Amino acid sequence: MLRESTQIRLSQYRSLYDVIVPKDNLLRKIKENINFSFVNPMLREQYCDNFGRPATEPEMMFKLMFLKKLYDLSDEQLVQNAYVNMAYKYSLDLDPEDGMIDSSLMTKFRKTRITEDILEEMLKETIRQAIEKGIIKSGTIIVDSTHTNAAVRPKTVTQVLRDFSKQLRKKIYKNMYELSAKFSEKPDKTAELAEEIEYTRQLIENTEEEITETKNRKIIELYERIKELLDTDRIREIRSKDDEDARFGHKTTASTFYGYKNHLAILKKASLRELRSLAAGRRAENSWEH
Repeated sequence: MLRESTQIRLSQYRSLYDVIVPKDNLLRKIKENINFSFVNPMLREQYCDNFGRPATEPEMMFKLMFLKKLYDLSDEQLVQNAYVNMAYKYSLDLDPEDGMIDSSLMTKFRKTRITEDILEEMLKETIRQAIEKGIIKSGTIIVDSTHTNAAVRPKTVTQVLRDFSKQLRKKIYKNMYELSAKFSEKPDKTAELAEEIEYTRQLIENTEEEITETKNRKIIELYERIKELLDTDRIREIRSKDDEDARFGHKTTASTFYGYKNHLAILKKASLRELRSLAAGRRAENSWEH
C-alpha cells in the first residue's frame, strides 16, 4: 500500500548537494524544473489501499526507470550508482546518507505496477511541464519517419540466449579459468527454448558467488545483463545479442523489415530538433499538439 503522507526530512547533510551537484548538472535541472508528484496519483490503483507493507514510492521508482533509460544501465548497475552518486540521490529526493532499494524491486515494479498506457500519460505530463517551465517552447512536434534496417541478422530467441551464455563462458575461460569447472553440460543445438533458459539459469547460479566477487567489470556487467534478461523475461523480445532493441516491423501490409523507425521531431517556434529511434514494432504518433 502507499503512504498517505510524505516523511519529514531532517538530514544535516542535505546542504552537501549545493557543493557536490553543480548548478548546470542535468539531473539538478530536471529535479528543479519538473514536478513528478503526478506519478503517485496515476499509479494509486495499482496498489492495495488497506493491506501490505508501505511500498517504495512510485514517484521514486519512476525516476529510477528514467535514470536507467537515460544512462543505459542494468538494474544492478543503476542501484549501485544510485547508492554512491550524489547527483542521482539528489534527483531521487534522497538524503546523502540514505540507502538504496534492492534491484529486484525494479523488476517487480515493471511487471506489476506500470503499463504502457500509464507510461505514455507520464511522458505527456513531463512534456507539458517542460514547455510550461520554458525548457522547450510551445508549438507542434512534427514527426518525419524513415525506416532503418538493423546491421545484424535476426535470430531465434533460443539462438540469442545461446549467444549470451557462450559469451559469458568465453570470458570466464579467458579470465577465471578455474571457474569453468562449475559449468554444466551444454544443451544440444536442437534444444528448445525452455531447456536453454534452464541451462543459462544454472550457469548464472553456479558462477554467481565468484563473479560477484571478481574485479573484472566486463564479466560482472555481462553476468548482470543476462540475469536481468532472464528475471524480466525480456529475453523473449530480443532477436540479436549485438542489437537488443531492433524489432520486426511493417513498411506496408505486405512488406516487413527488421530494424528501427527513425523519427525526426521538429518543435515549431523552438530550436529543438530531436532524432529518436524506435524499435520497428513500436507505434509513434505523427504529431503532438502543445
